[in-house]
Amino acid sequence: MSISDKKDIFLEKAADLFDLPQEVVAGMPRITVTGCRRVMVENHRGILEYGDREIQINGGRMVLTVRGSGLELRSLNTSELLVTGRITGMEFDY
Repeated sequence: MSISDKKDIFLEKAADLFDLPQEVVAGMPRITVTGCRRVMVENHRGILEYGDREIQINGGRMVLTVRGSGLELRSLNTSELLVTGRITGMEFDY
Protein backbone atom coordinates (compact mmCIF):
# COMPACT_ATOMS: atom_id res chain seq x y z
CA MET A 1 0.00 0.00 0.00
CA SER A 2 1.44 3.34 -1.06
CA ILE A 3 1.69 6.43 1.11
CA SER A 4 -1.00 8.08 -1.02
CA ASP A 5 -3.38 5.16 -0.37
CA LYS A 6 -2.70 5.34 3.37
CA LYS A 7 -3.34 9.08 3.35
CA ASP A 8 -6.65 8.61 1.53
CA ILE A 9 -7.78 5.93 3.98
CA PHE A 10 -6.81 8.15 6.93
CA LEU A 11 -8.75 11.10 5.51
CA GLU A 12 -11.84 8.97 4.88
CA LYS A 13 -11.73 7.61 8.44
CA ALA A 14 -11.22 11.12 9.86
CA ALA A 15 -14.23 12.36 7.89
CA ASP A 16 -16.34 9.52 9.31
CA LEU A 17 -15.06 10.06 12.85
CA PHE A 18 -15.83 13.79 12.88
CA ASP A 19 -19.00 13.41 10.79
CA LEU A 20 -17.65 15.61 8.00
CA PRO A 21 -18.46 15.27 4.29
CA GLN A 22 -15.82 13.09 2.61
CA GLU A 23 -15.87 15.25 -0.51
CA VAL A 24 -14.57 18.15 1.59
CA VAL A 25 -11.98 16.29 3.68
CA ALA A 26 -10.68 13.71 1.21
CA GLY A 27 -11.15 15.67 -2.02
CA MET A 28 -13.79 13.28 -3.30
CA PRO A 29 -16.24 14.52 -5.92
CA ARG A 30 -19.88 15.05 -4.97
CA ILE A 31 -22.18 13.54 -7.59
CA THR A 32 -25.86 14.45 -7.77
CA VAL A 33 -28.10 12.51 -10.15
CA THR A 34 -31.53 13.88 -11.00
CA GLY A 35 -33.69 11.26 -12.67
CA CYS A 36 -32.13 9.95 -15.85
CA ARG A 37 -31.51 13.39 -17.36
CA ARG A 38 -28.95 15.26 -15.19
CA VAL A 39 -25.65 14.55 -13.45
CA MET A 40 -23.97 17.33 -11.47
CA VAL A 41 -20.36 16.71 -10.41
CA GLU A 42 -18.76 19.04 -7.89
CA ASN A 43 -15.06 18.97 -7.01
CA HIS A 44 -14.05 17.39 -10.35
CA ARG A 45 -10.60 17.53 -11.91
CA GLY A 46 -11.54 17.88 -15.58
CA ILE A 47 -12.89 15.99 -18.56
CA LEU A 48 -10.94 13.02 -19.88
CA GLU A 49 -13.20 12.06 -22.80
CA TYR A 50 -16.22 13.76 -24.33
CA GLY A 51 -18.81 12.45 -26.76
CA ASP A 52 -22.58 12.38 -27.15
CA ARG A 53 -22.71 8.75 -25.89
CA GLU A 54 -19.98 8.77 -23.22
CA ILE A 55 -18.29 11.37 -21.01
CA GLN A 56 -15.37 10.49 -18.73
CA ILE A 57 -14.79 12.79 -15.77
CA ASN A 58 -11.62 12.89 -13.68
CA GLY A 59 -12.61 12.68 -10.03
CA GLY A 60 -9.09 12.62 -8.62
CA ARG A 61 -8.78 9.10 -7.23
CA MET A 62 -11.44 7.76 -9.57
CA VAL A 63 -12.86 8.21 -13.05
CA LEU A 64 -16.61 8.60 -13.51
CA THR A 65 -17.97 7.46 -16.87
CA VAL A 66 -21.45 8.67 -17.78
CA ARG A 67 -23.12 6.75 -20.61
CA GLY A 68 -26.26 7.49 -22.57
CA SER A 69 -27.45 9.31 -25.67
CA GLY A 70 -27.52 12.98 -26.55
CA LEU A 71 -25.12 13.75 -23.70
CA GLU A 72 -24.02 17.38 -23.40
CA LEU A 73 -21.85 19.39 -21.02
CA ARG A 74 -24.29 22.14 -20.16
CA SER A 75 -22.09 23.84 -17.60
CA LEU A 76 -18.39 23.55 -16.83
CA ASN A 77 -16.19 25.54 -14.50
CA THR A 78 -13.34 24.77 -12.11
CA SER A 79 -15.60 23.54 -9.31
CA GLU A 80 -18.58 21.85 -10.97
CA LEU A 81 -19.95 20.47 -14.20
CA LEU A 82 -23.38 19.48 -15.44
CA VAL A 83 -24.09 16.66 -17.88
CA THR A 84 -27.54 16.43 -19.46
CA GLY A 85 -29.13 14.01 -21.90
CA ARG A 86 -30.62 10.53 -21.63
CA ILE A 87 -28.40 8.83 -19.05
CA THR A 88 -28.45 5.04 -19.19
CA GLY A 89 -25.57 4.23 -16.86
CA MET A 90 -22.62 5.39 -14.81
CA GLU A 91 -19.41 3.58 -13.91
CA PHE A 92 -16.77 4.32 -11.29
CA ASP A 93 -13.19 3.18 -11.90
CA TYR A 94 -10.75 3.42 -8.98
